[in-house]
Amino acid sequence: MMKKYQIRFLFFLIVNCLYLGSCKKQSEDPFLNKLFISKYTHDTIWTVNMVDNVDIINNLTKELEKNDFSIYAYKVEEDKPEYSFVSDCDKQIQYDLEKTGMRSYSIKSNLESVRYKRRDYSNKKFRRYNYEFNVSVYEFENEKVASNQFEILENASNSGQGYCNKIFNTKFVLKKNEIFEFSTMDEKSLNAMRNYAYFIKNQ
Repeated sequence: MMKKYQIRFLFFLIVNCLYLGSCKKQSEDPFLNKLFISKYTHDTIWTVNMVDNVDIINNLTKELEKNDFSIYAYKVEEDKPEYSFVSDCDKQIQYDLEKTGMRSYSIKSNLESVRYKRRDYSNKKFRRYNYEFNVSVYEFENEKVASNQFEILENASNSGQGYCNKIFNTKFVLKKNEIFEFSTMDEKSLNAMRNYAYFIKNQ
């Protein structure tokens, strides 16, 4: 099981390395040295499988459908442990979030957007794409526990000058005893994802 997460983490580091520039510069930059060379410890954030609070998701679904988005739900089976992770580059800790029994959602725009070539100001179509992002809902025993875990995750997601978890563009929203995790690897989907994260926050 651990090998699986180590492979994912290695992939995350490699892509971040390419995103930030040359790996050769890591030793010249204290932040990059901390991000790529430091040895991380692991800590697990445990969740509980409680009665689902579906009101927020139902409101989100209505808002998505109104804006021509589709939402697909799935639940992690209790007999198949699954984790996601967020890294804190400042504390050098990788937090593994238990997703067993948790709800996850895949969201995608129904209409394709078109990116045009800008250099010649032509209307020639360059490529078509959809806005896509994911939402996971983590449940905790009570609001105090959820608030404490949210603080840990929020600090981790903003660590390393915001670059530590850049590849997944993770954003967390706290609602009572639940934490909503928004993520996408598509930069073009960031604004759409953030808009719906704010929608959840204001519920």
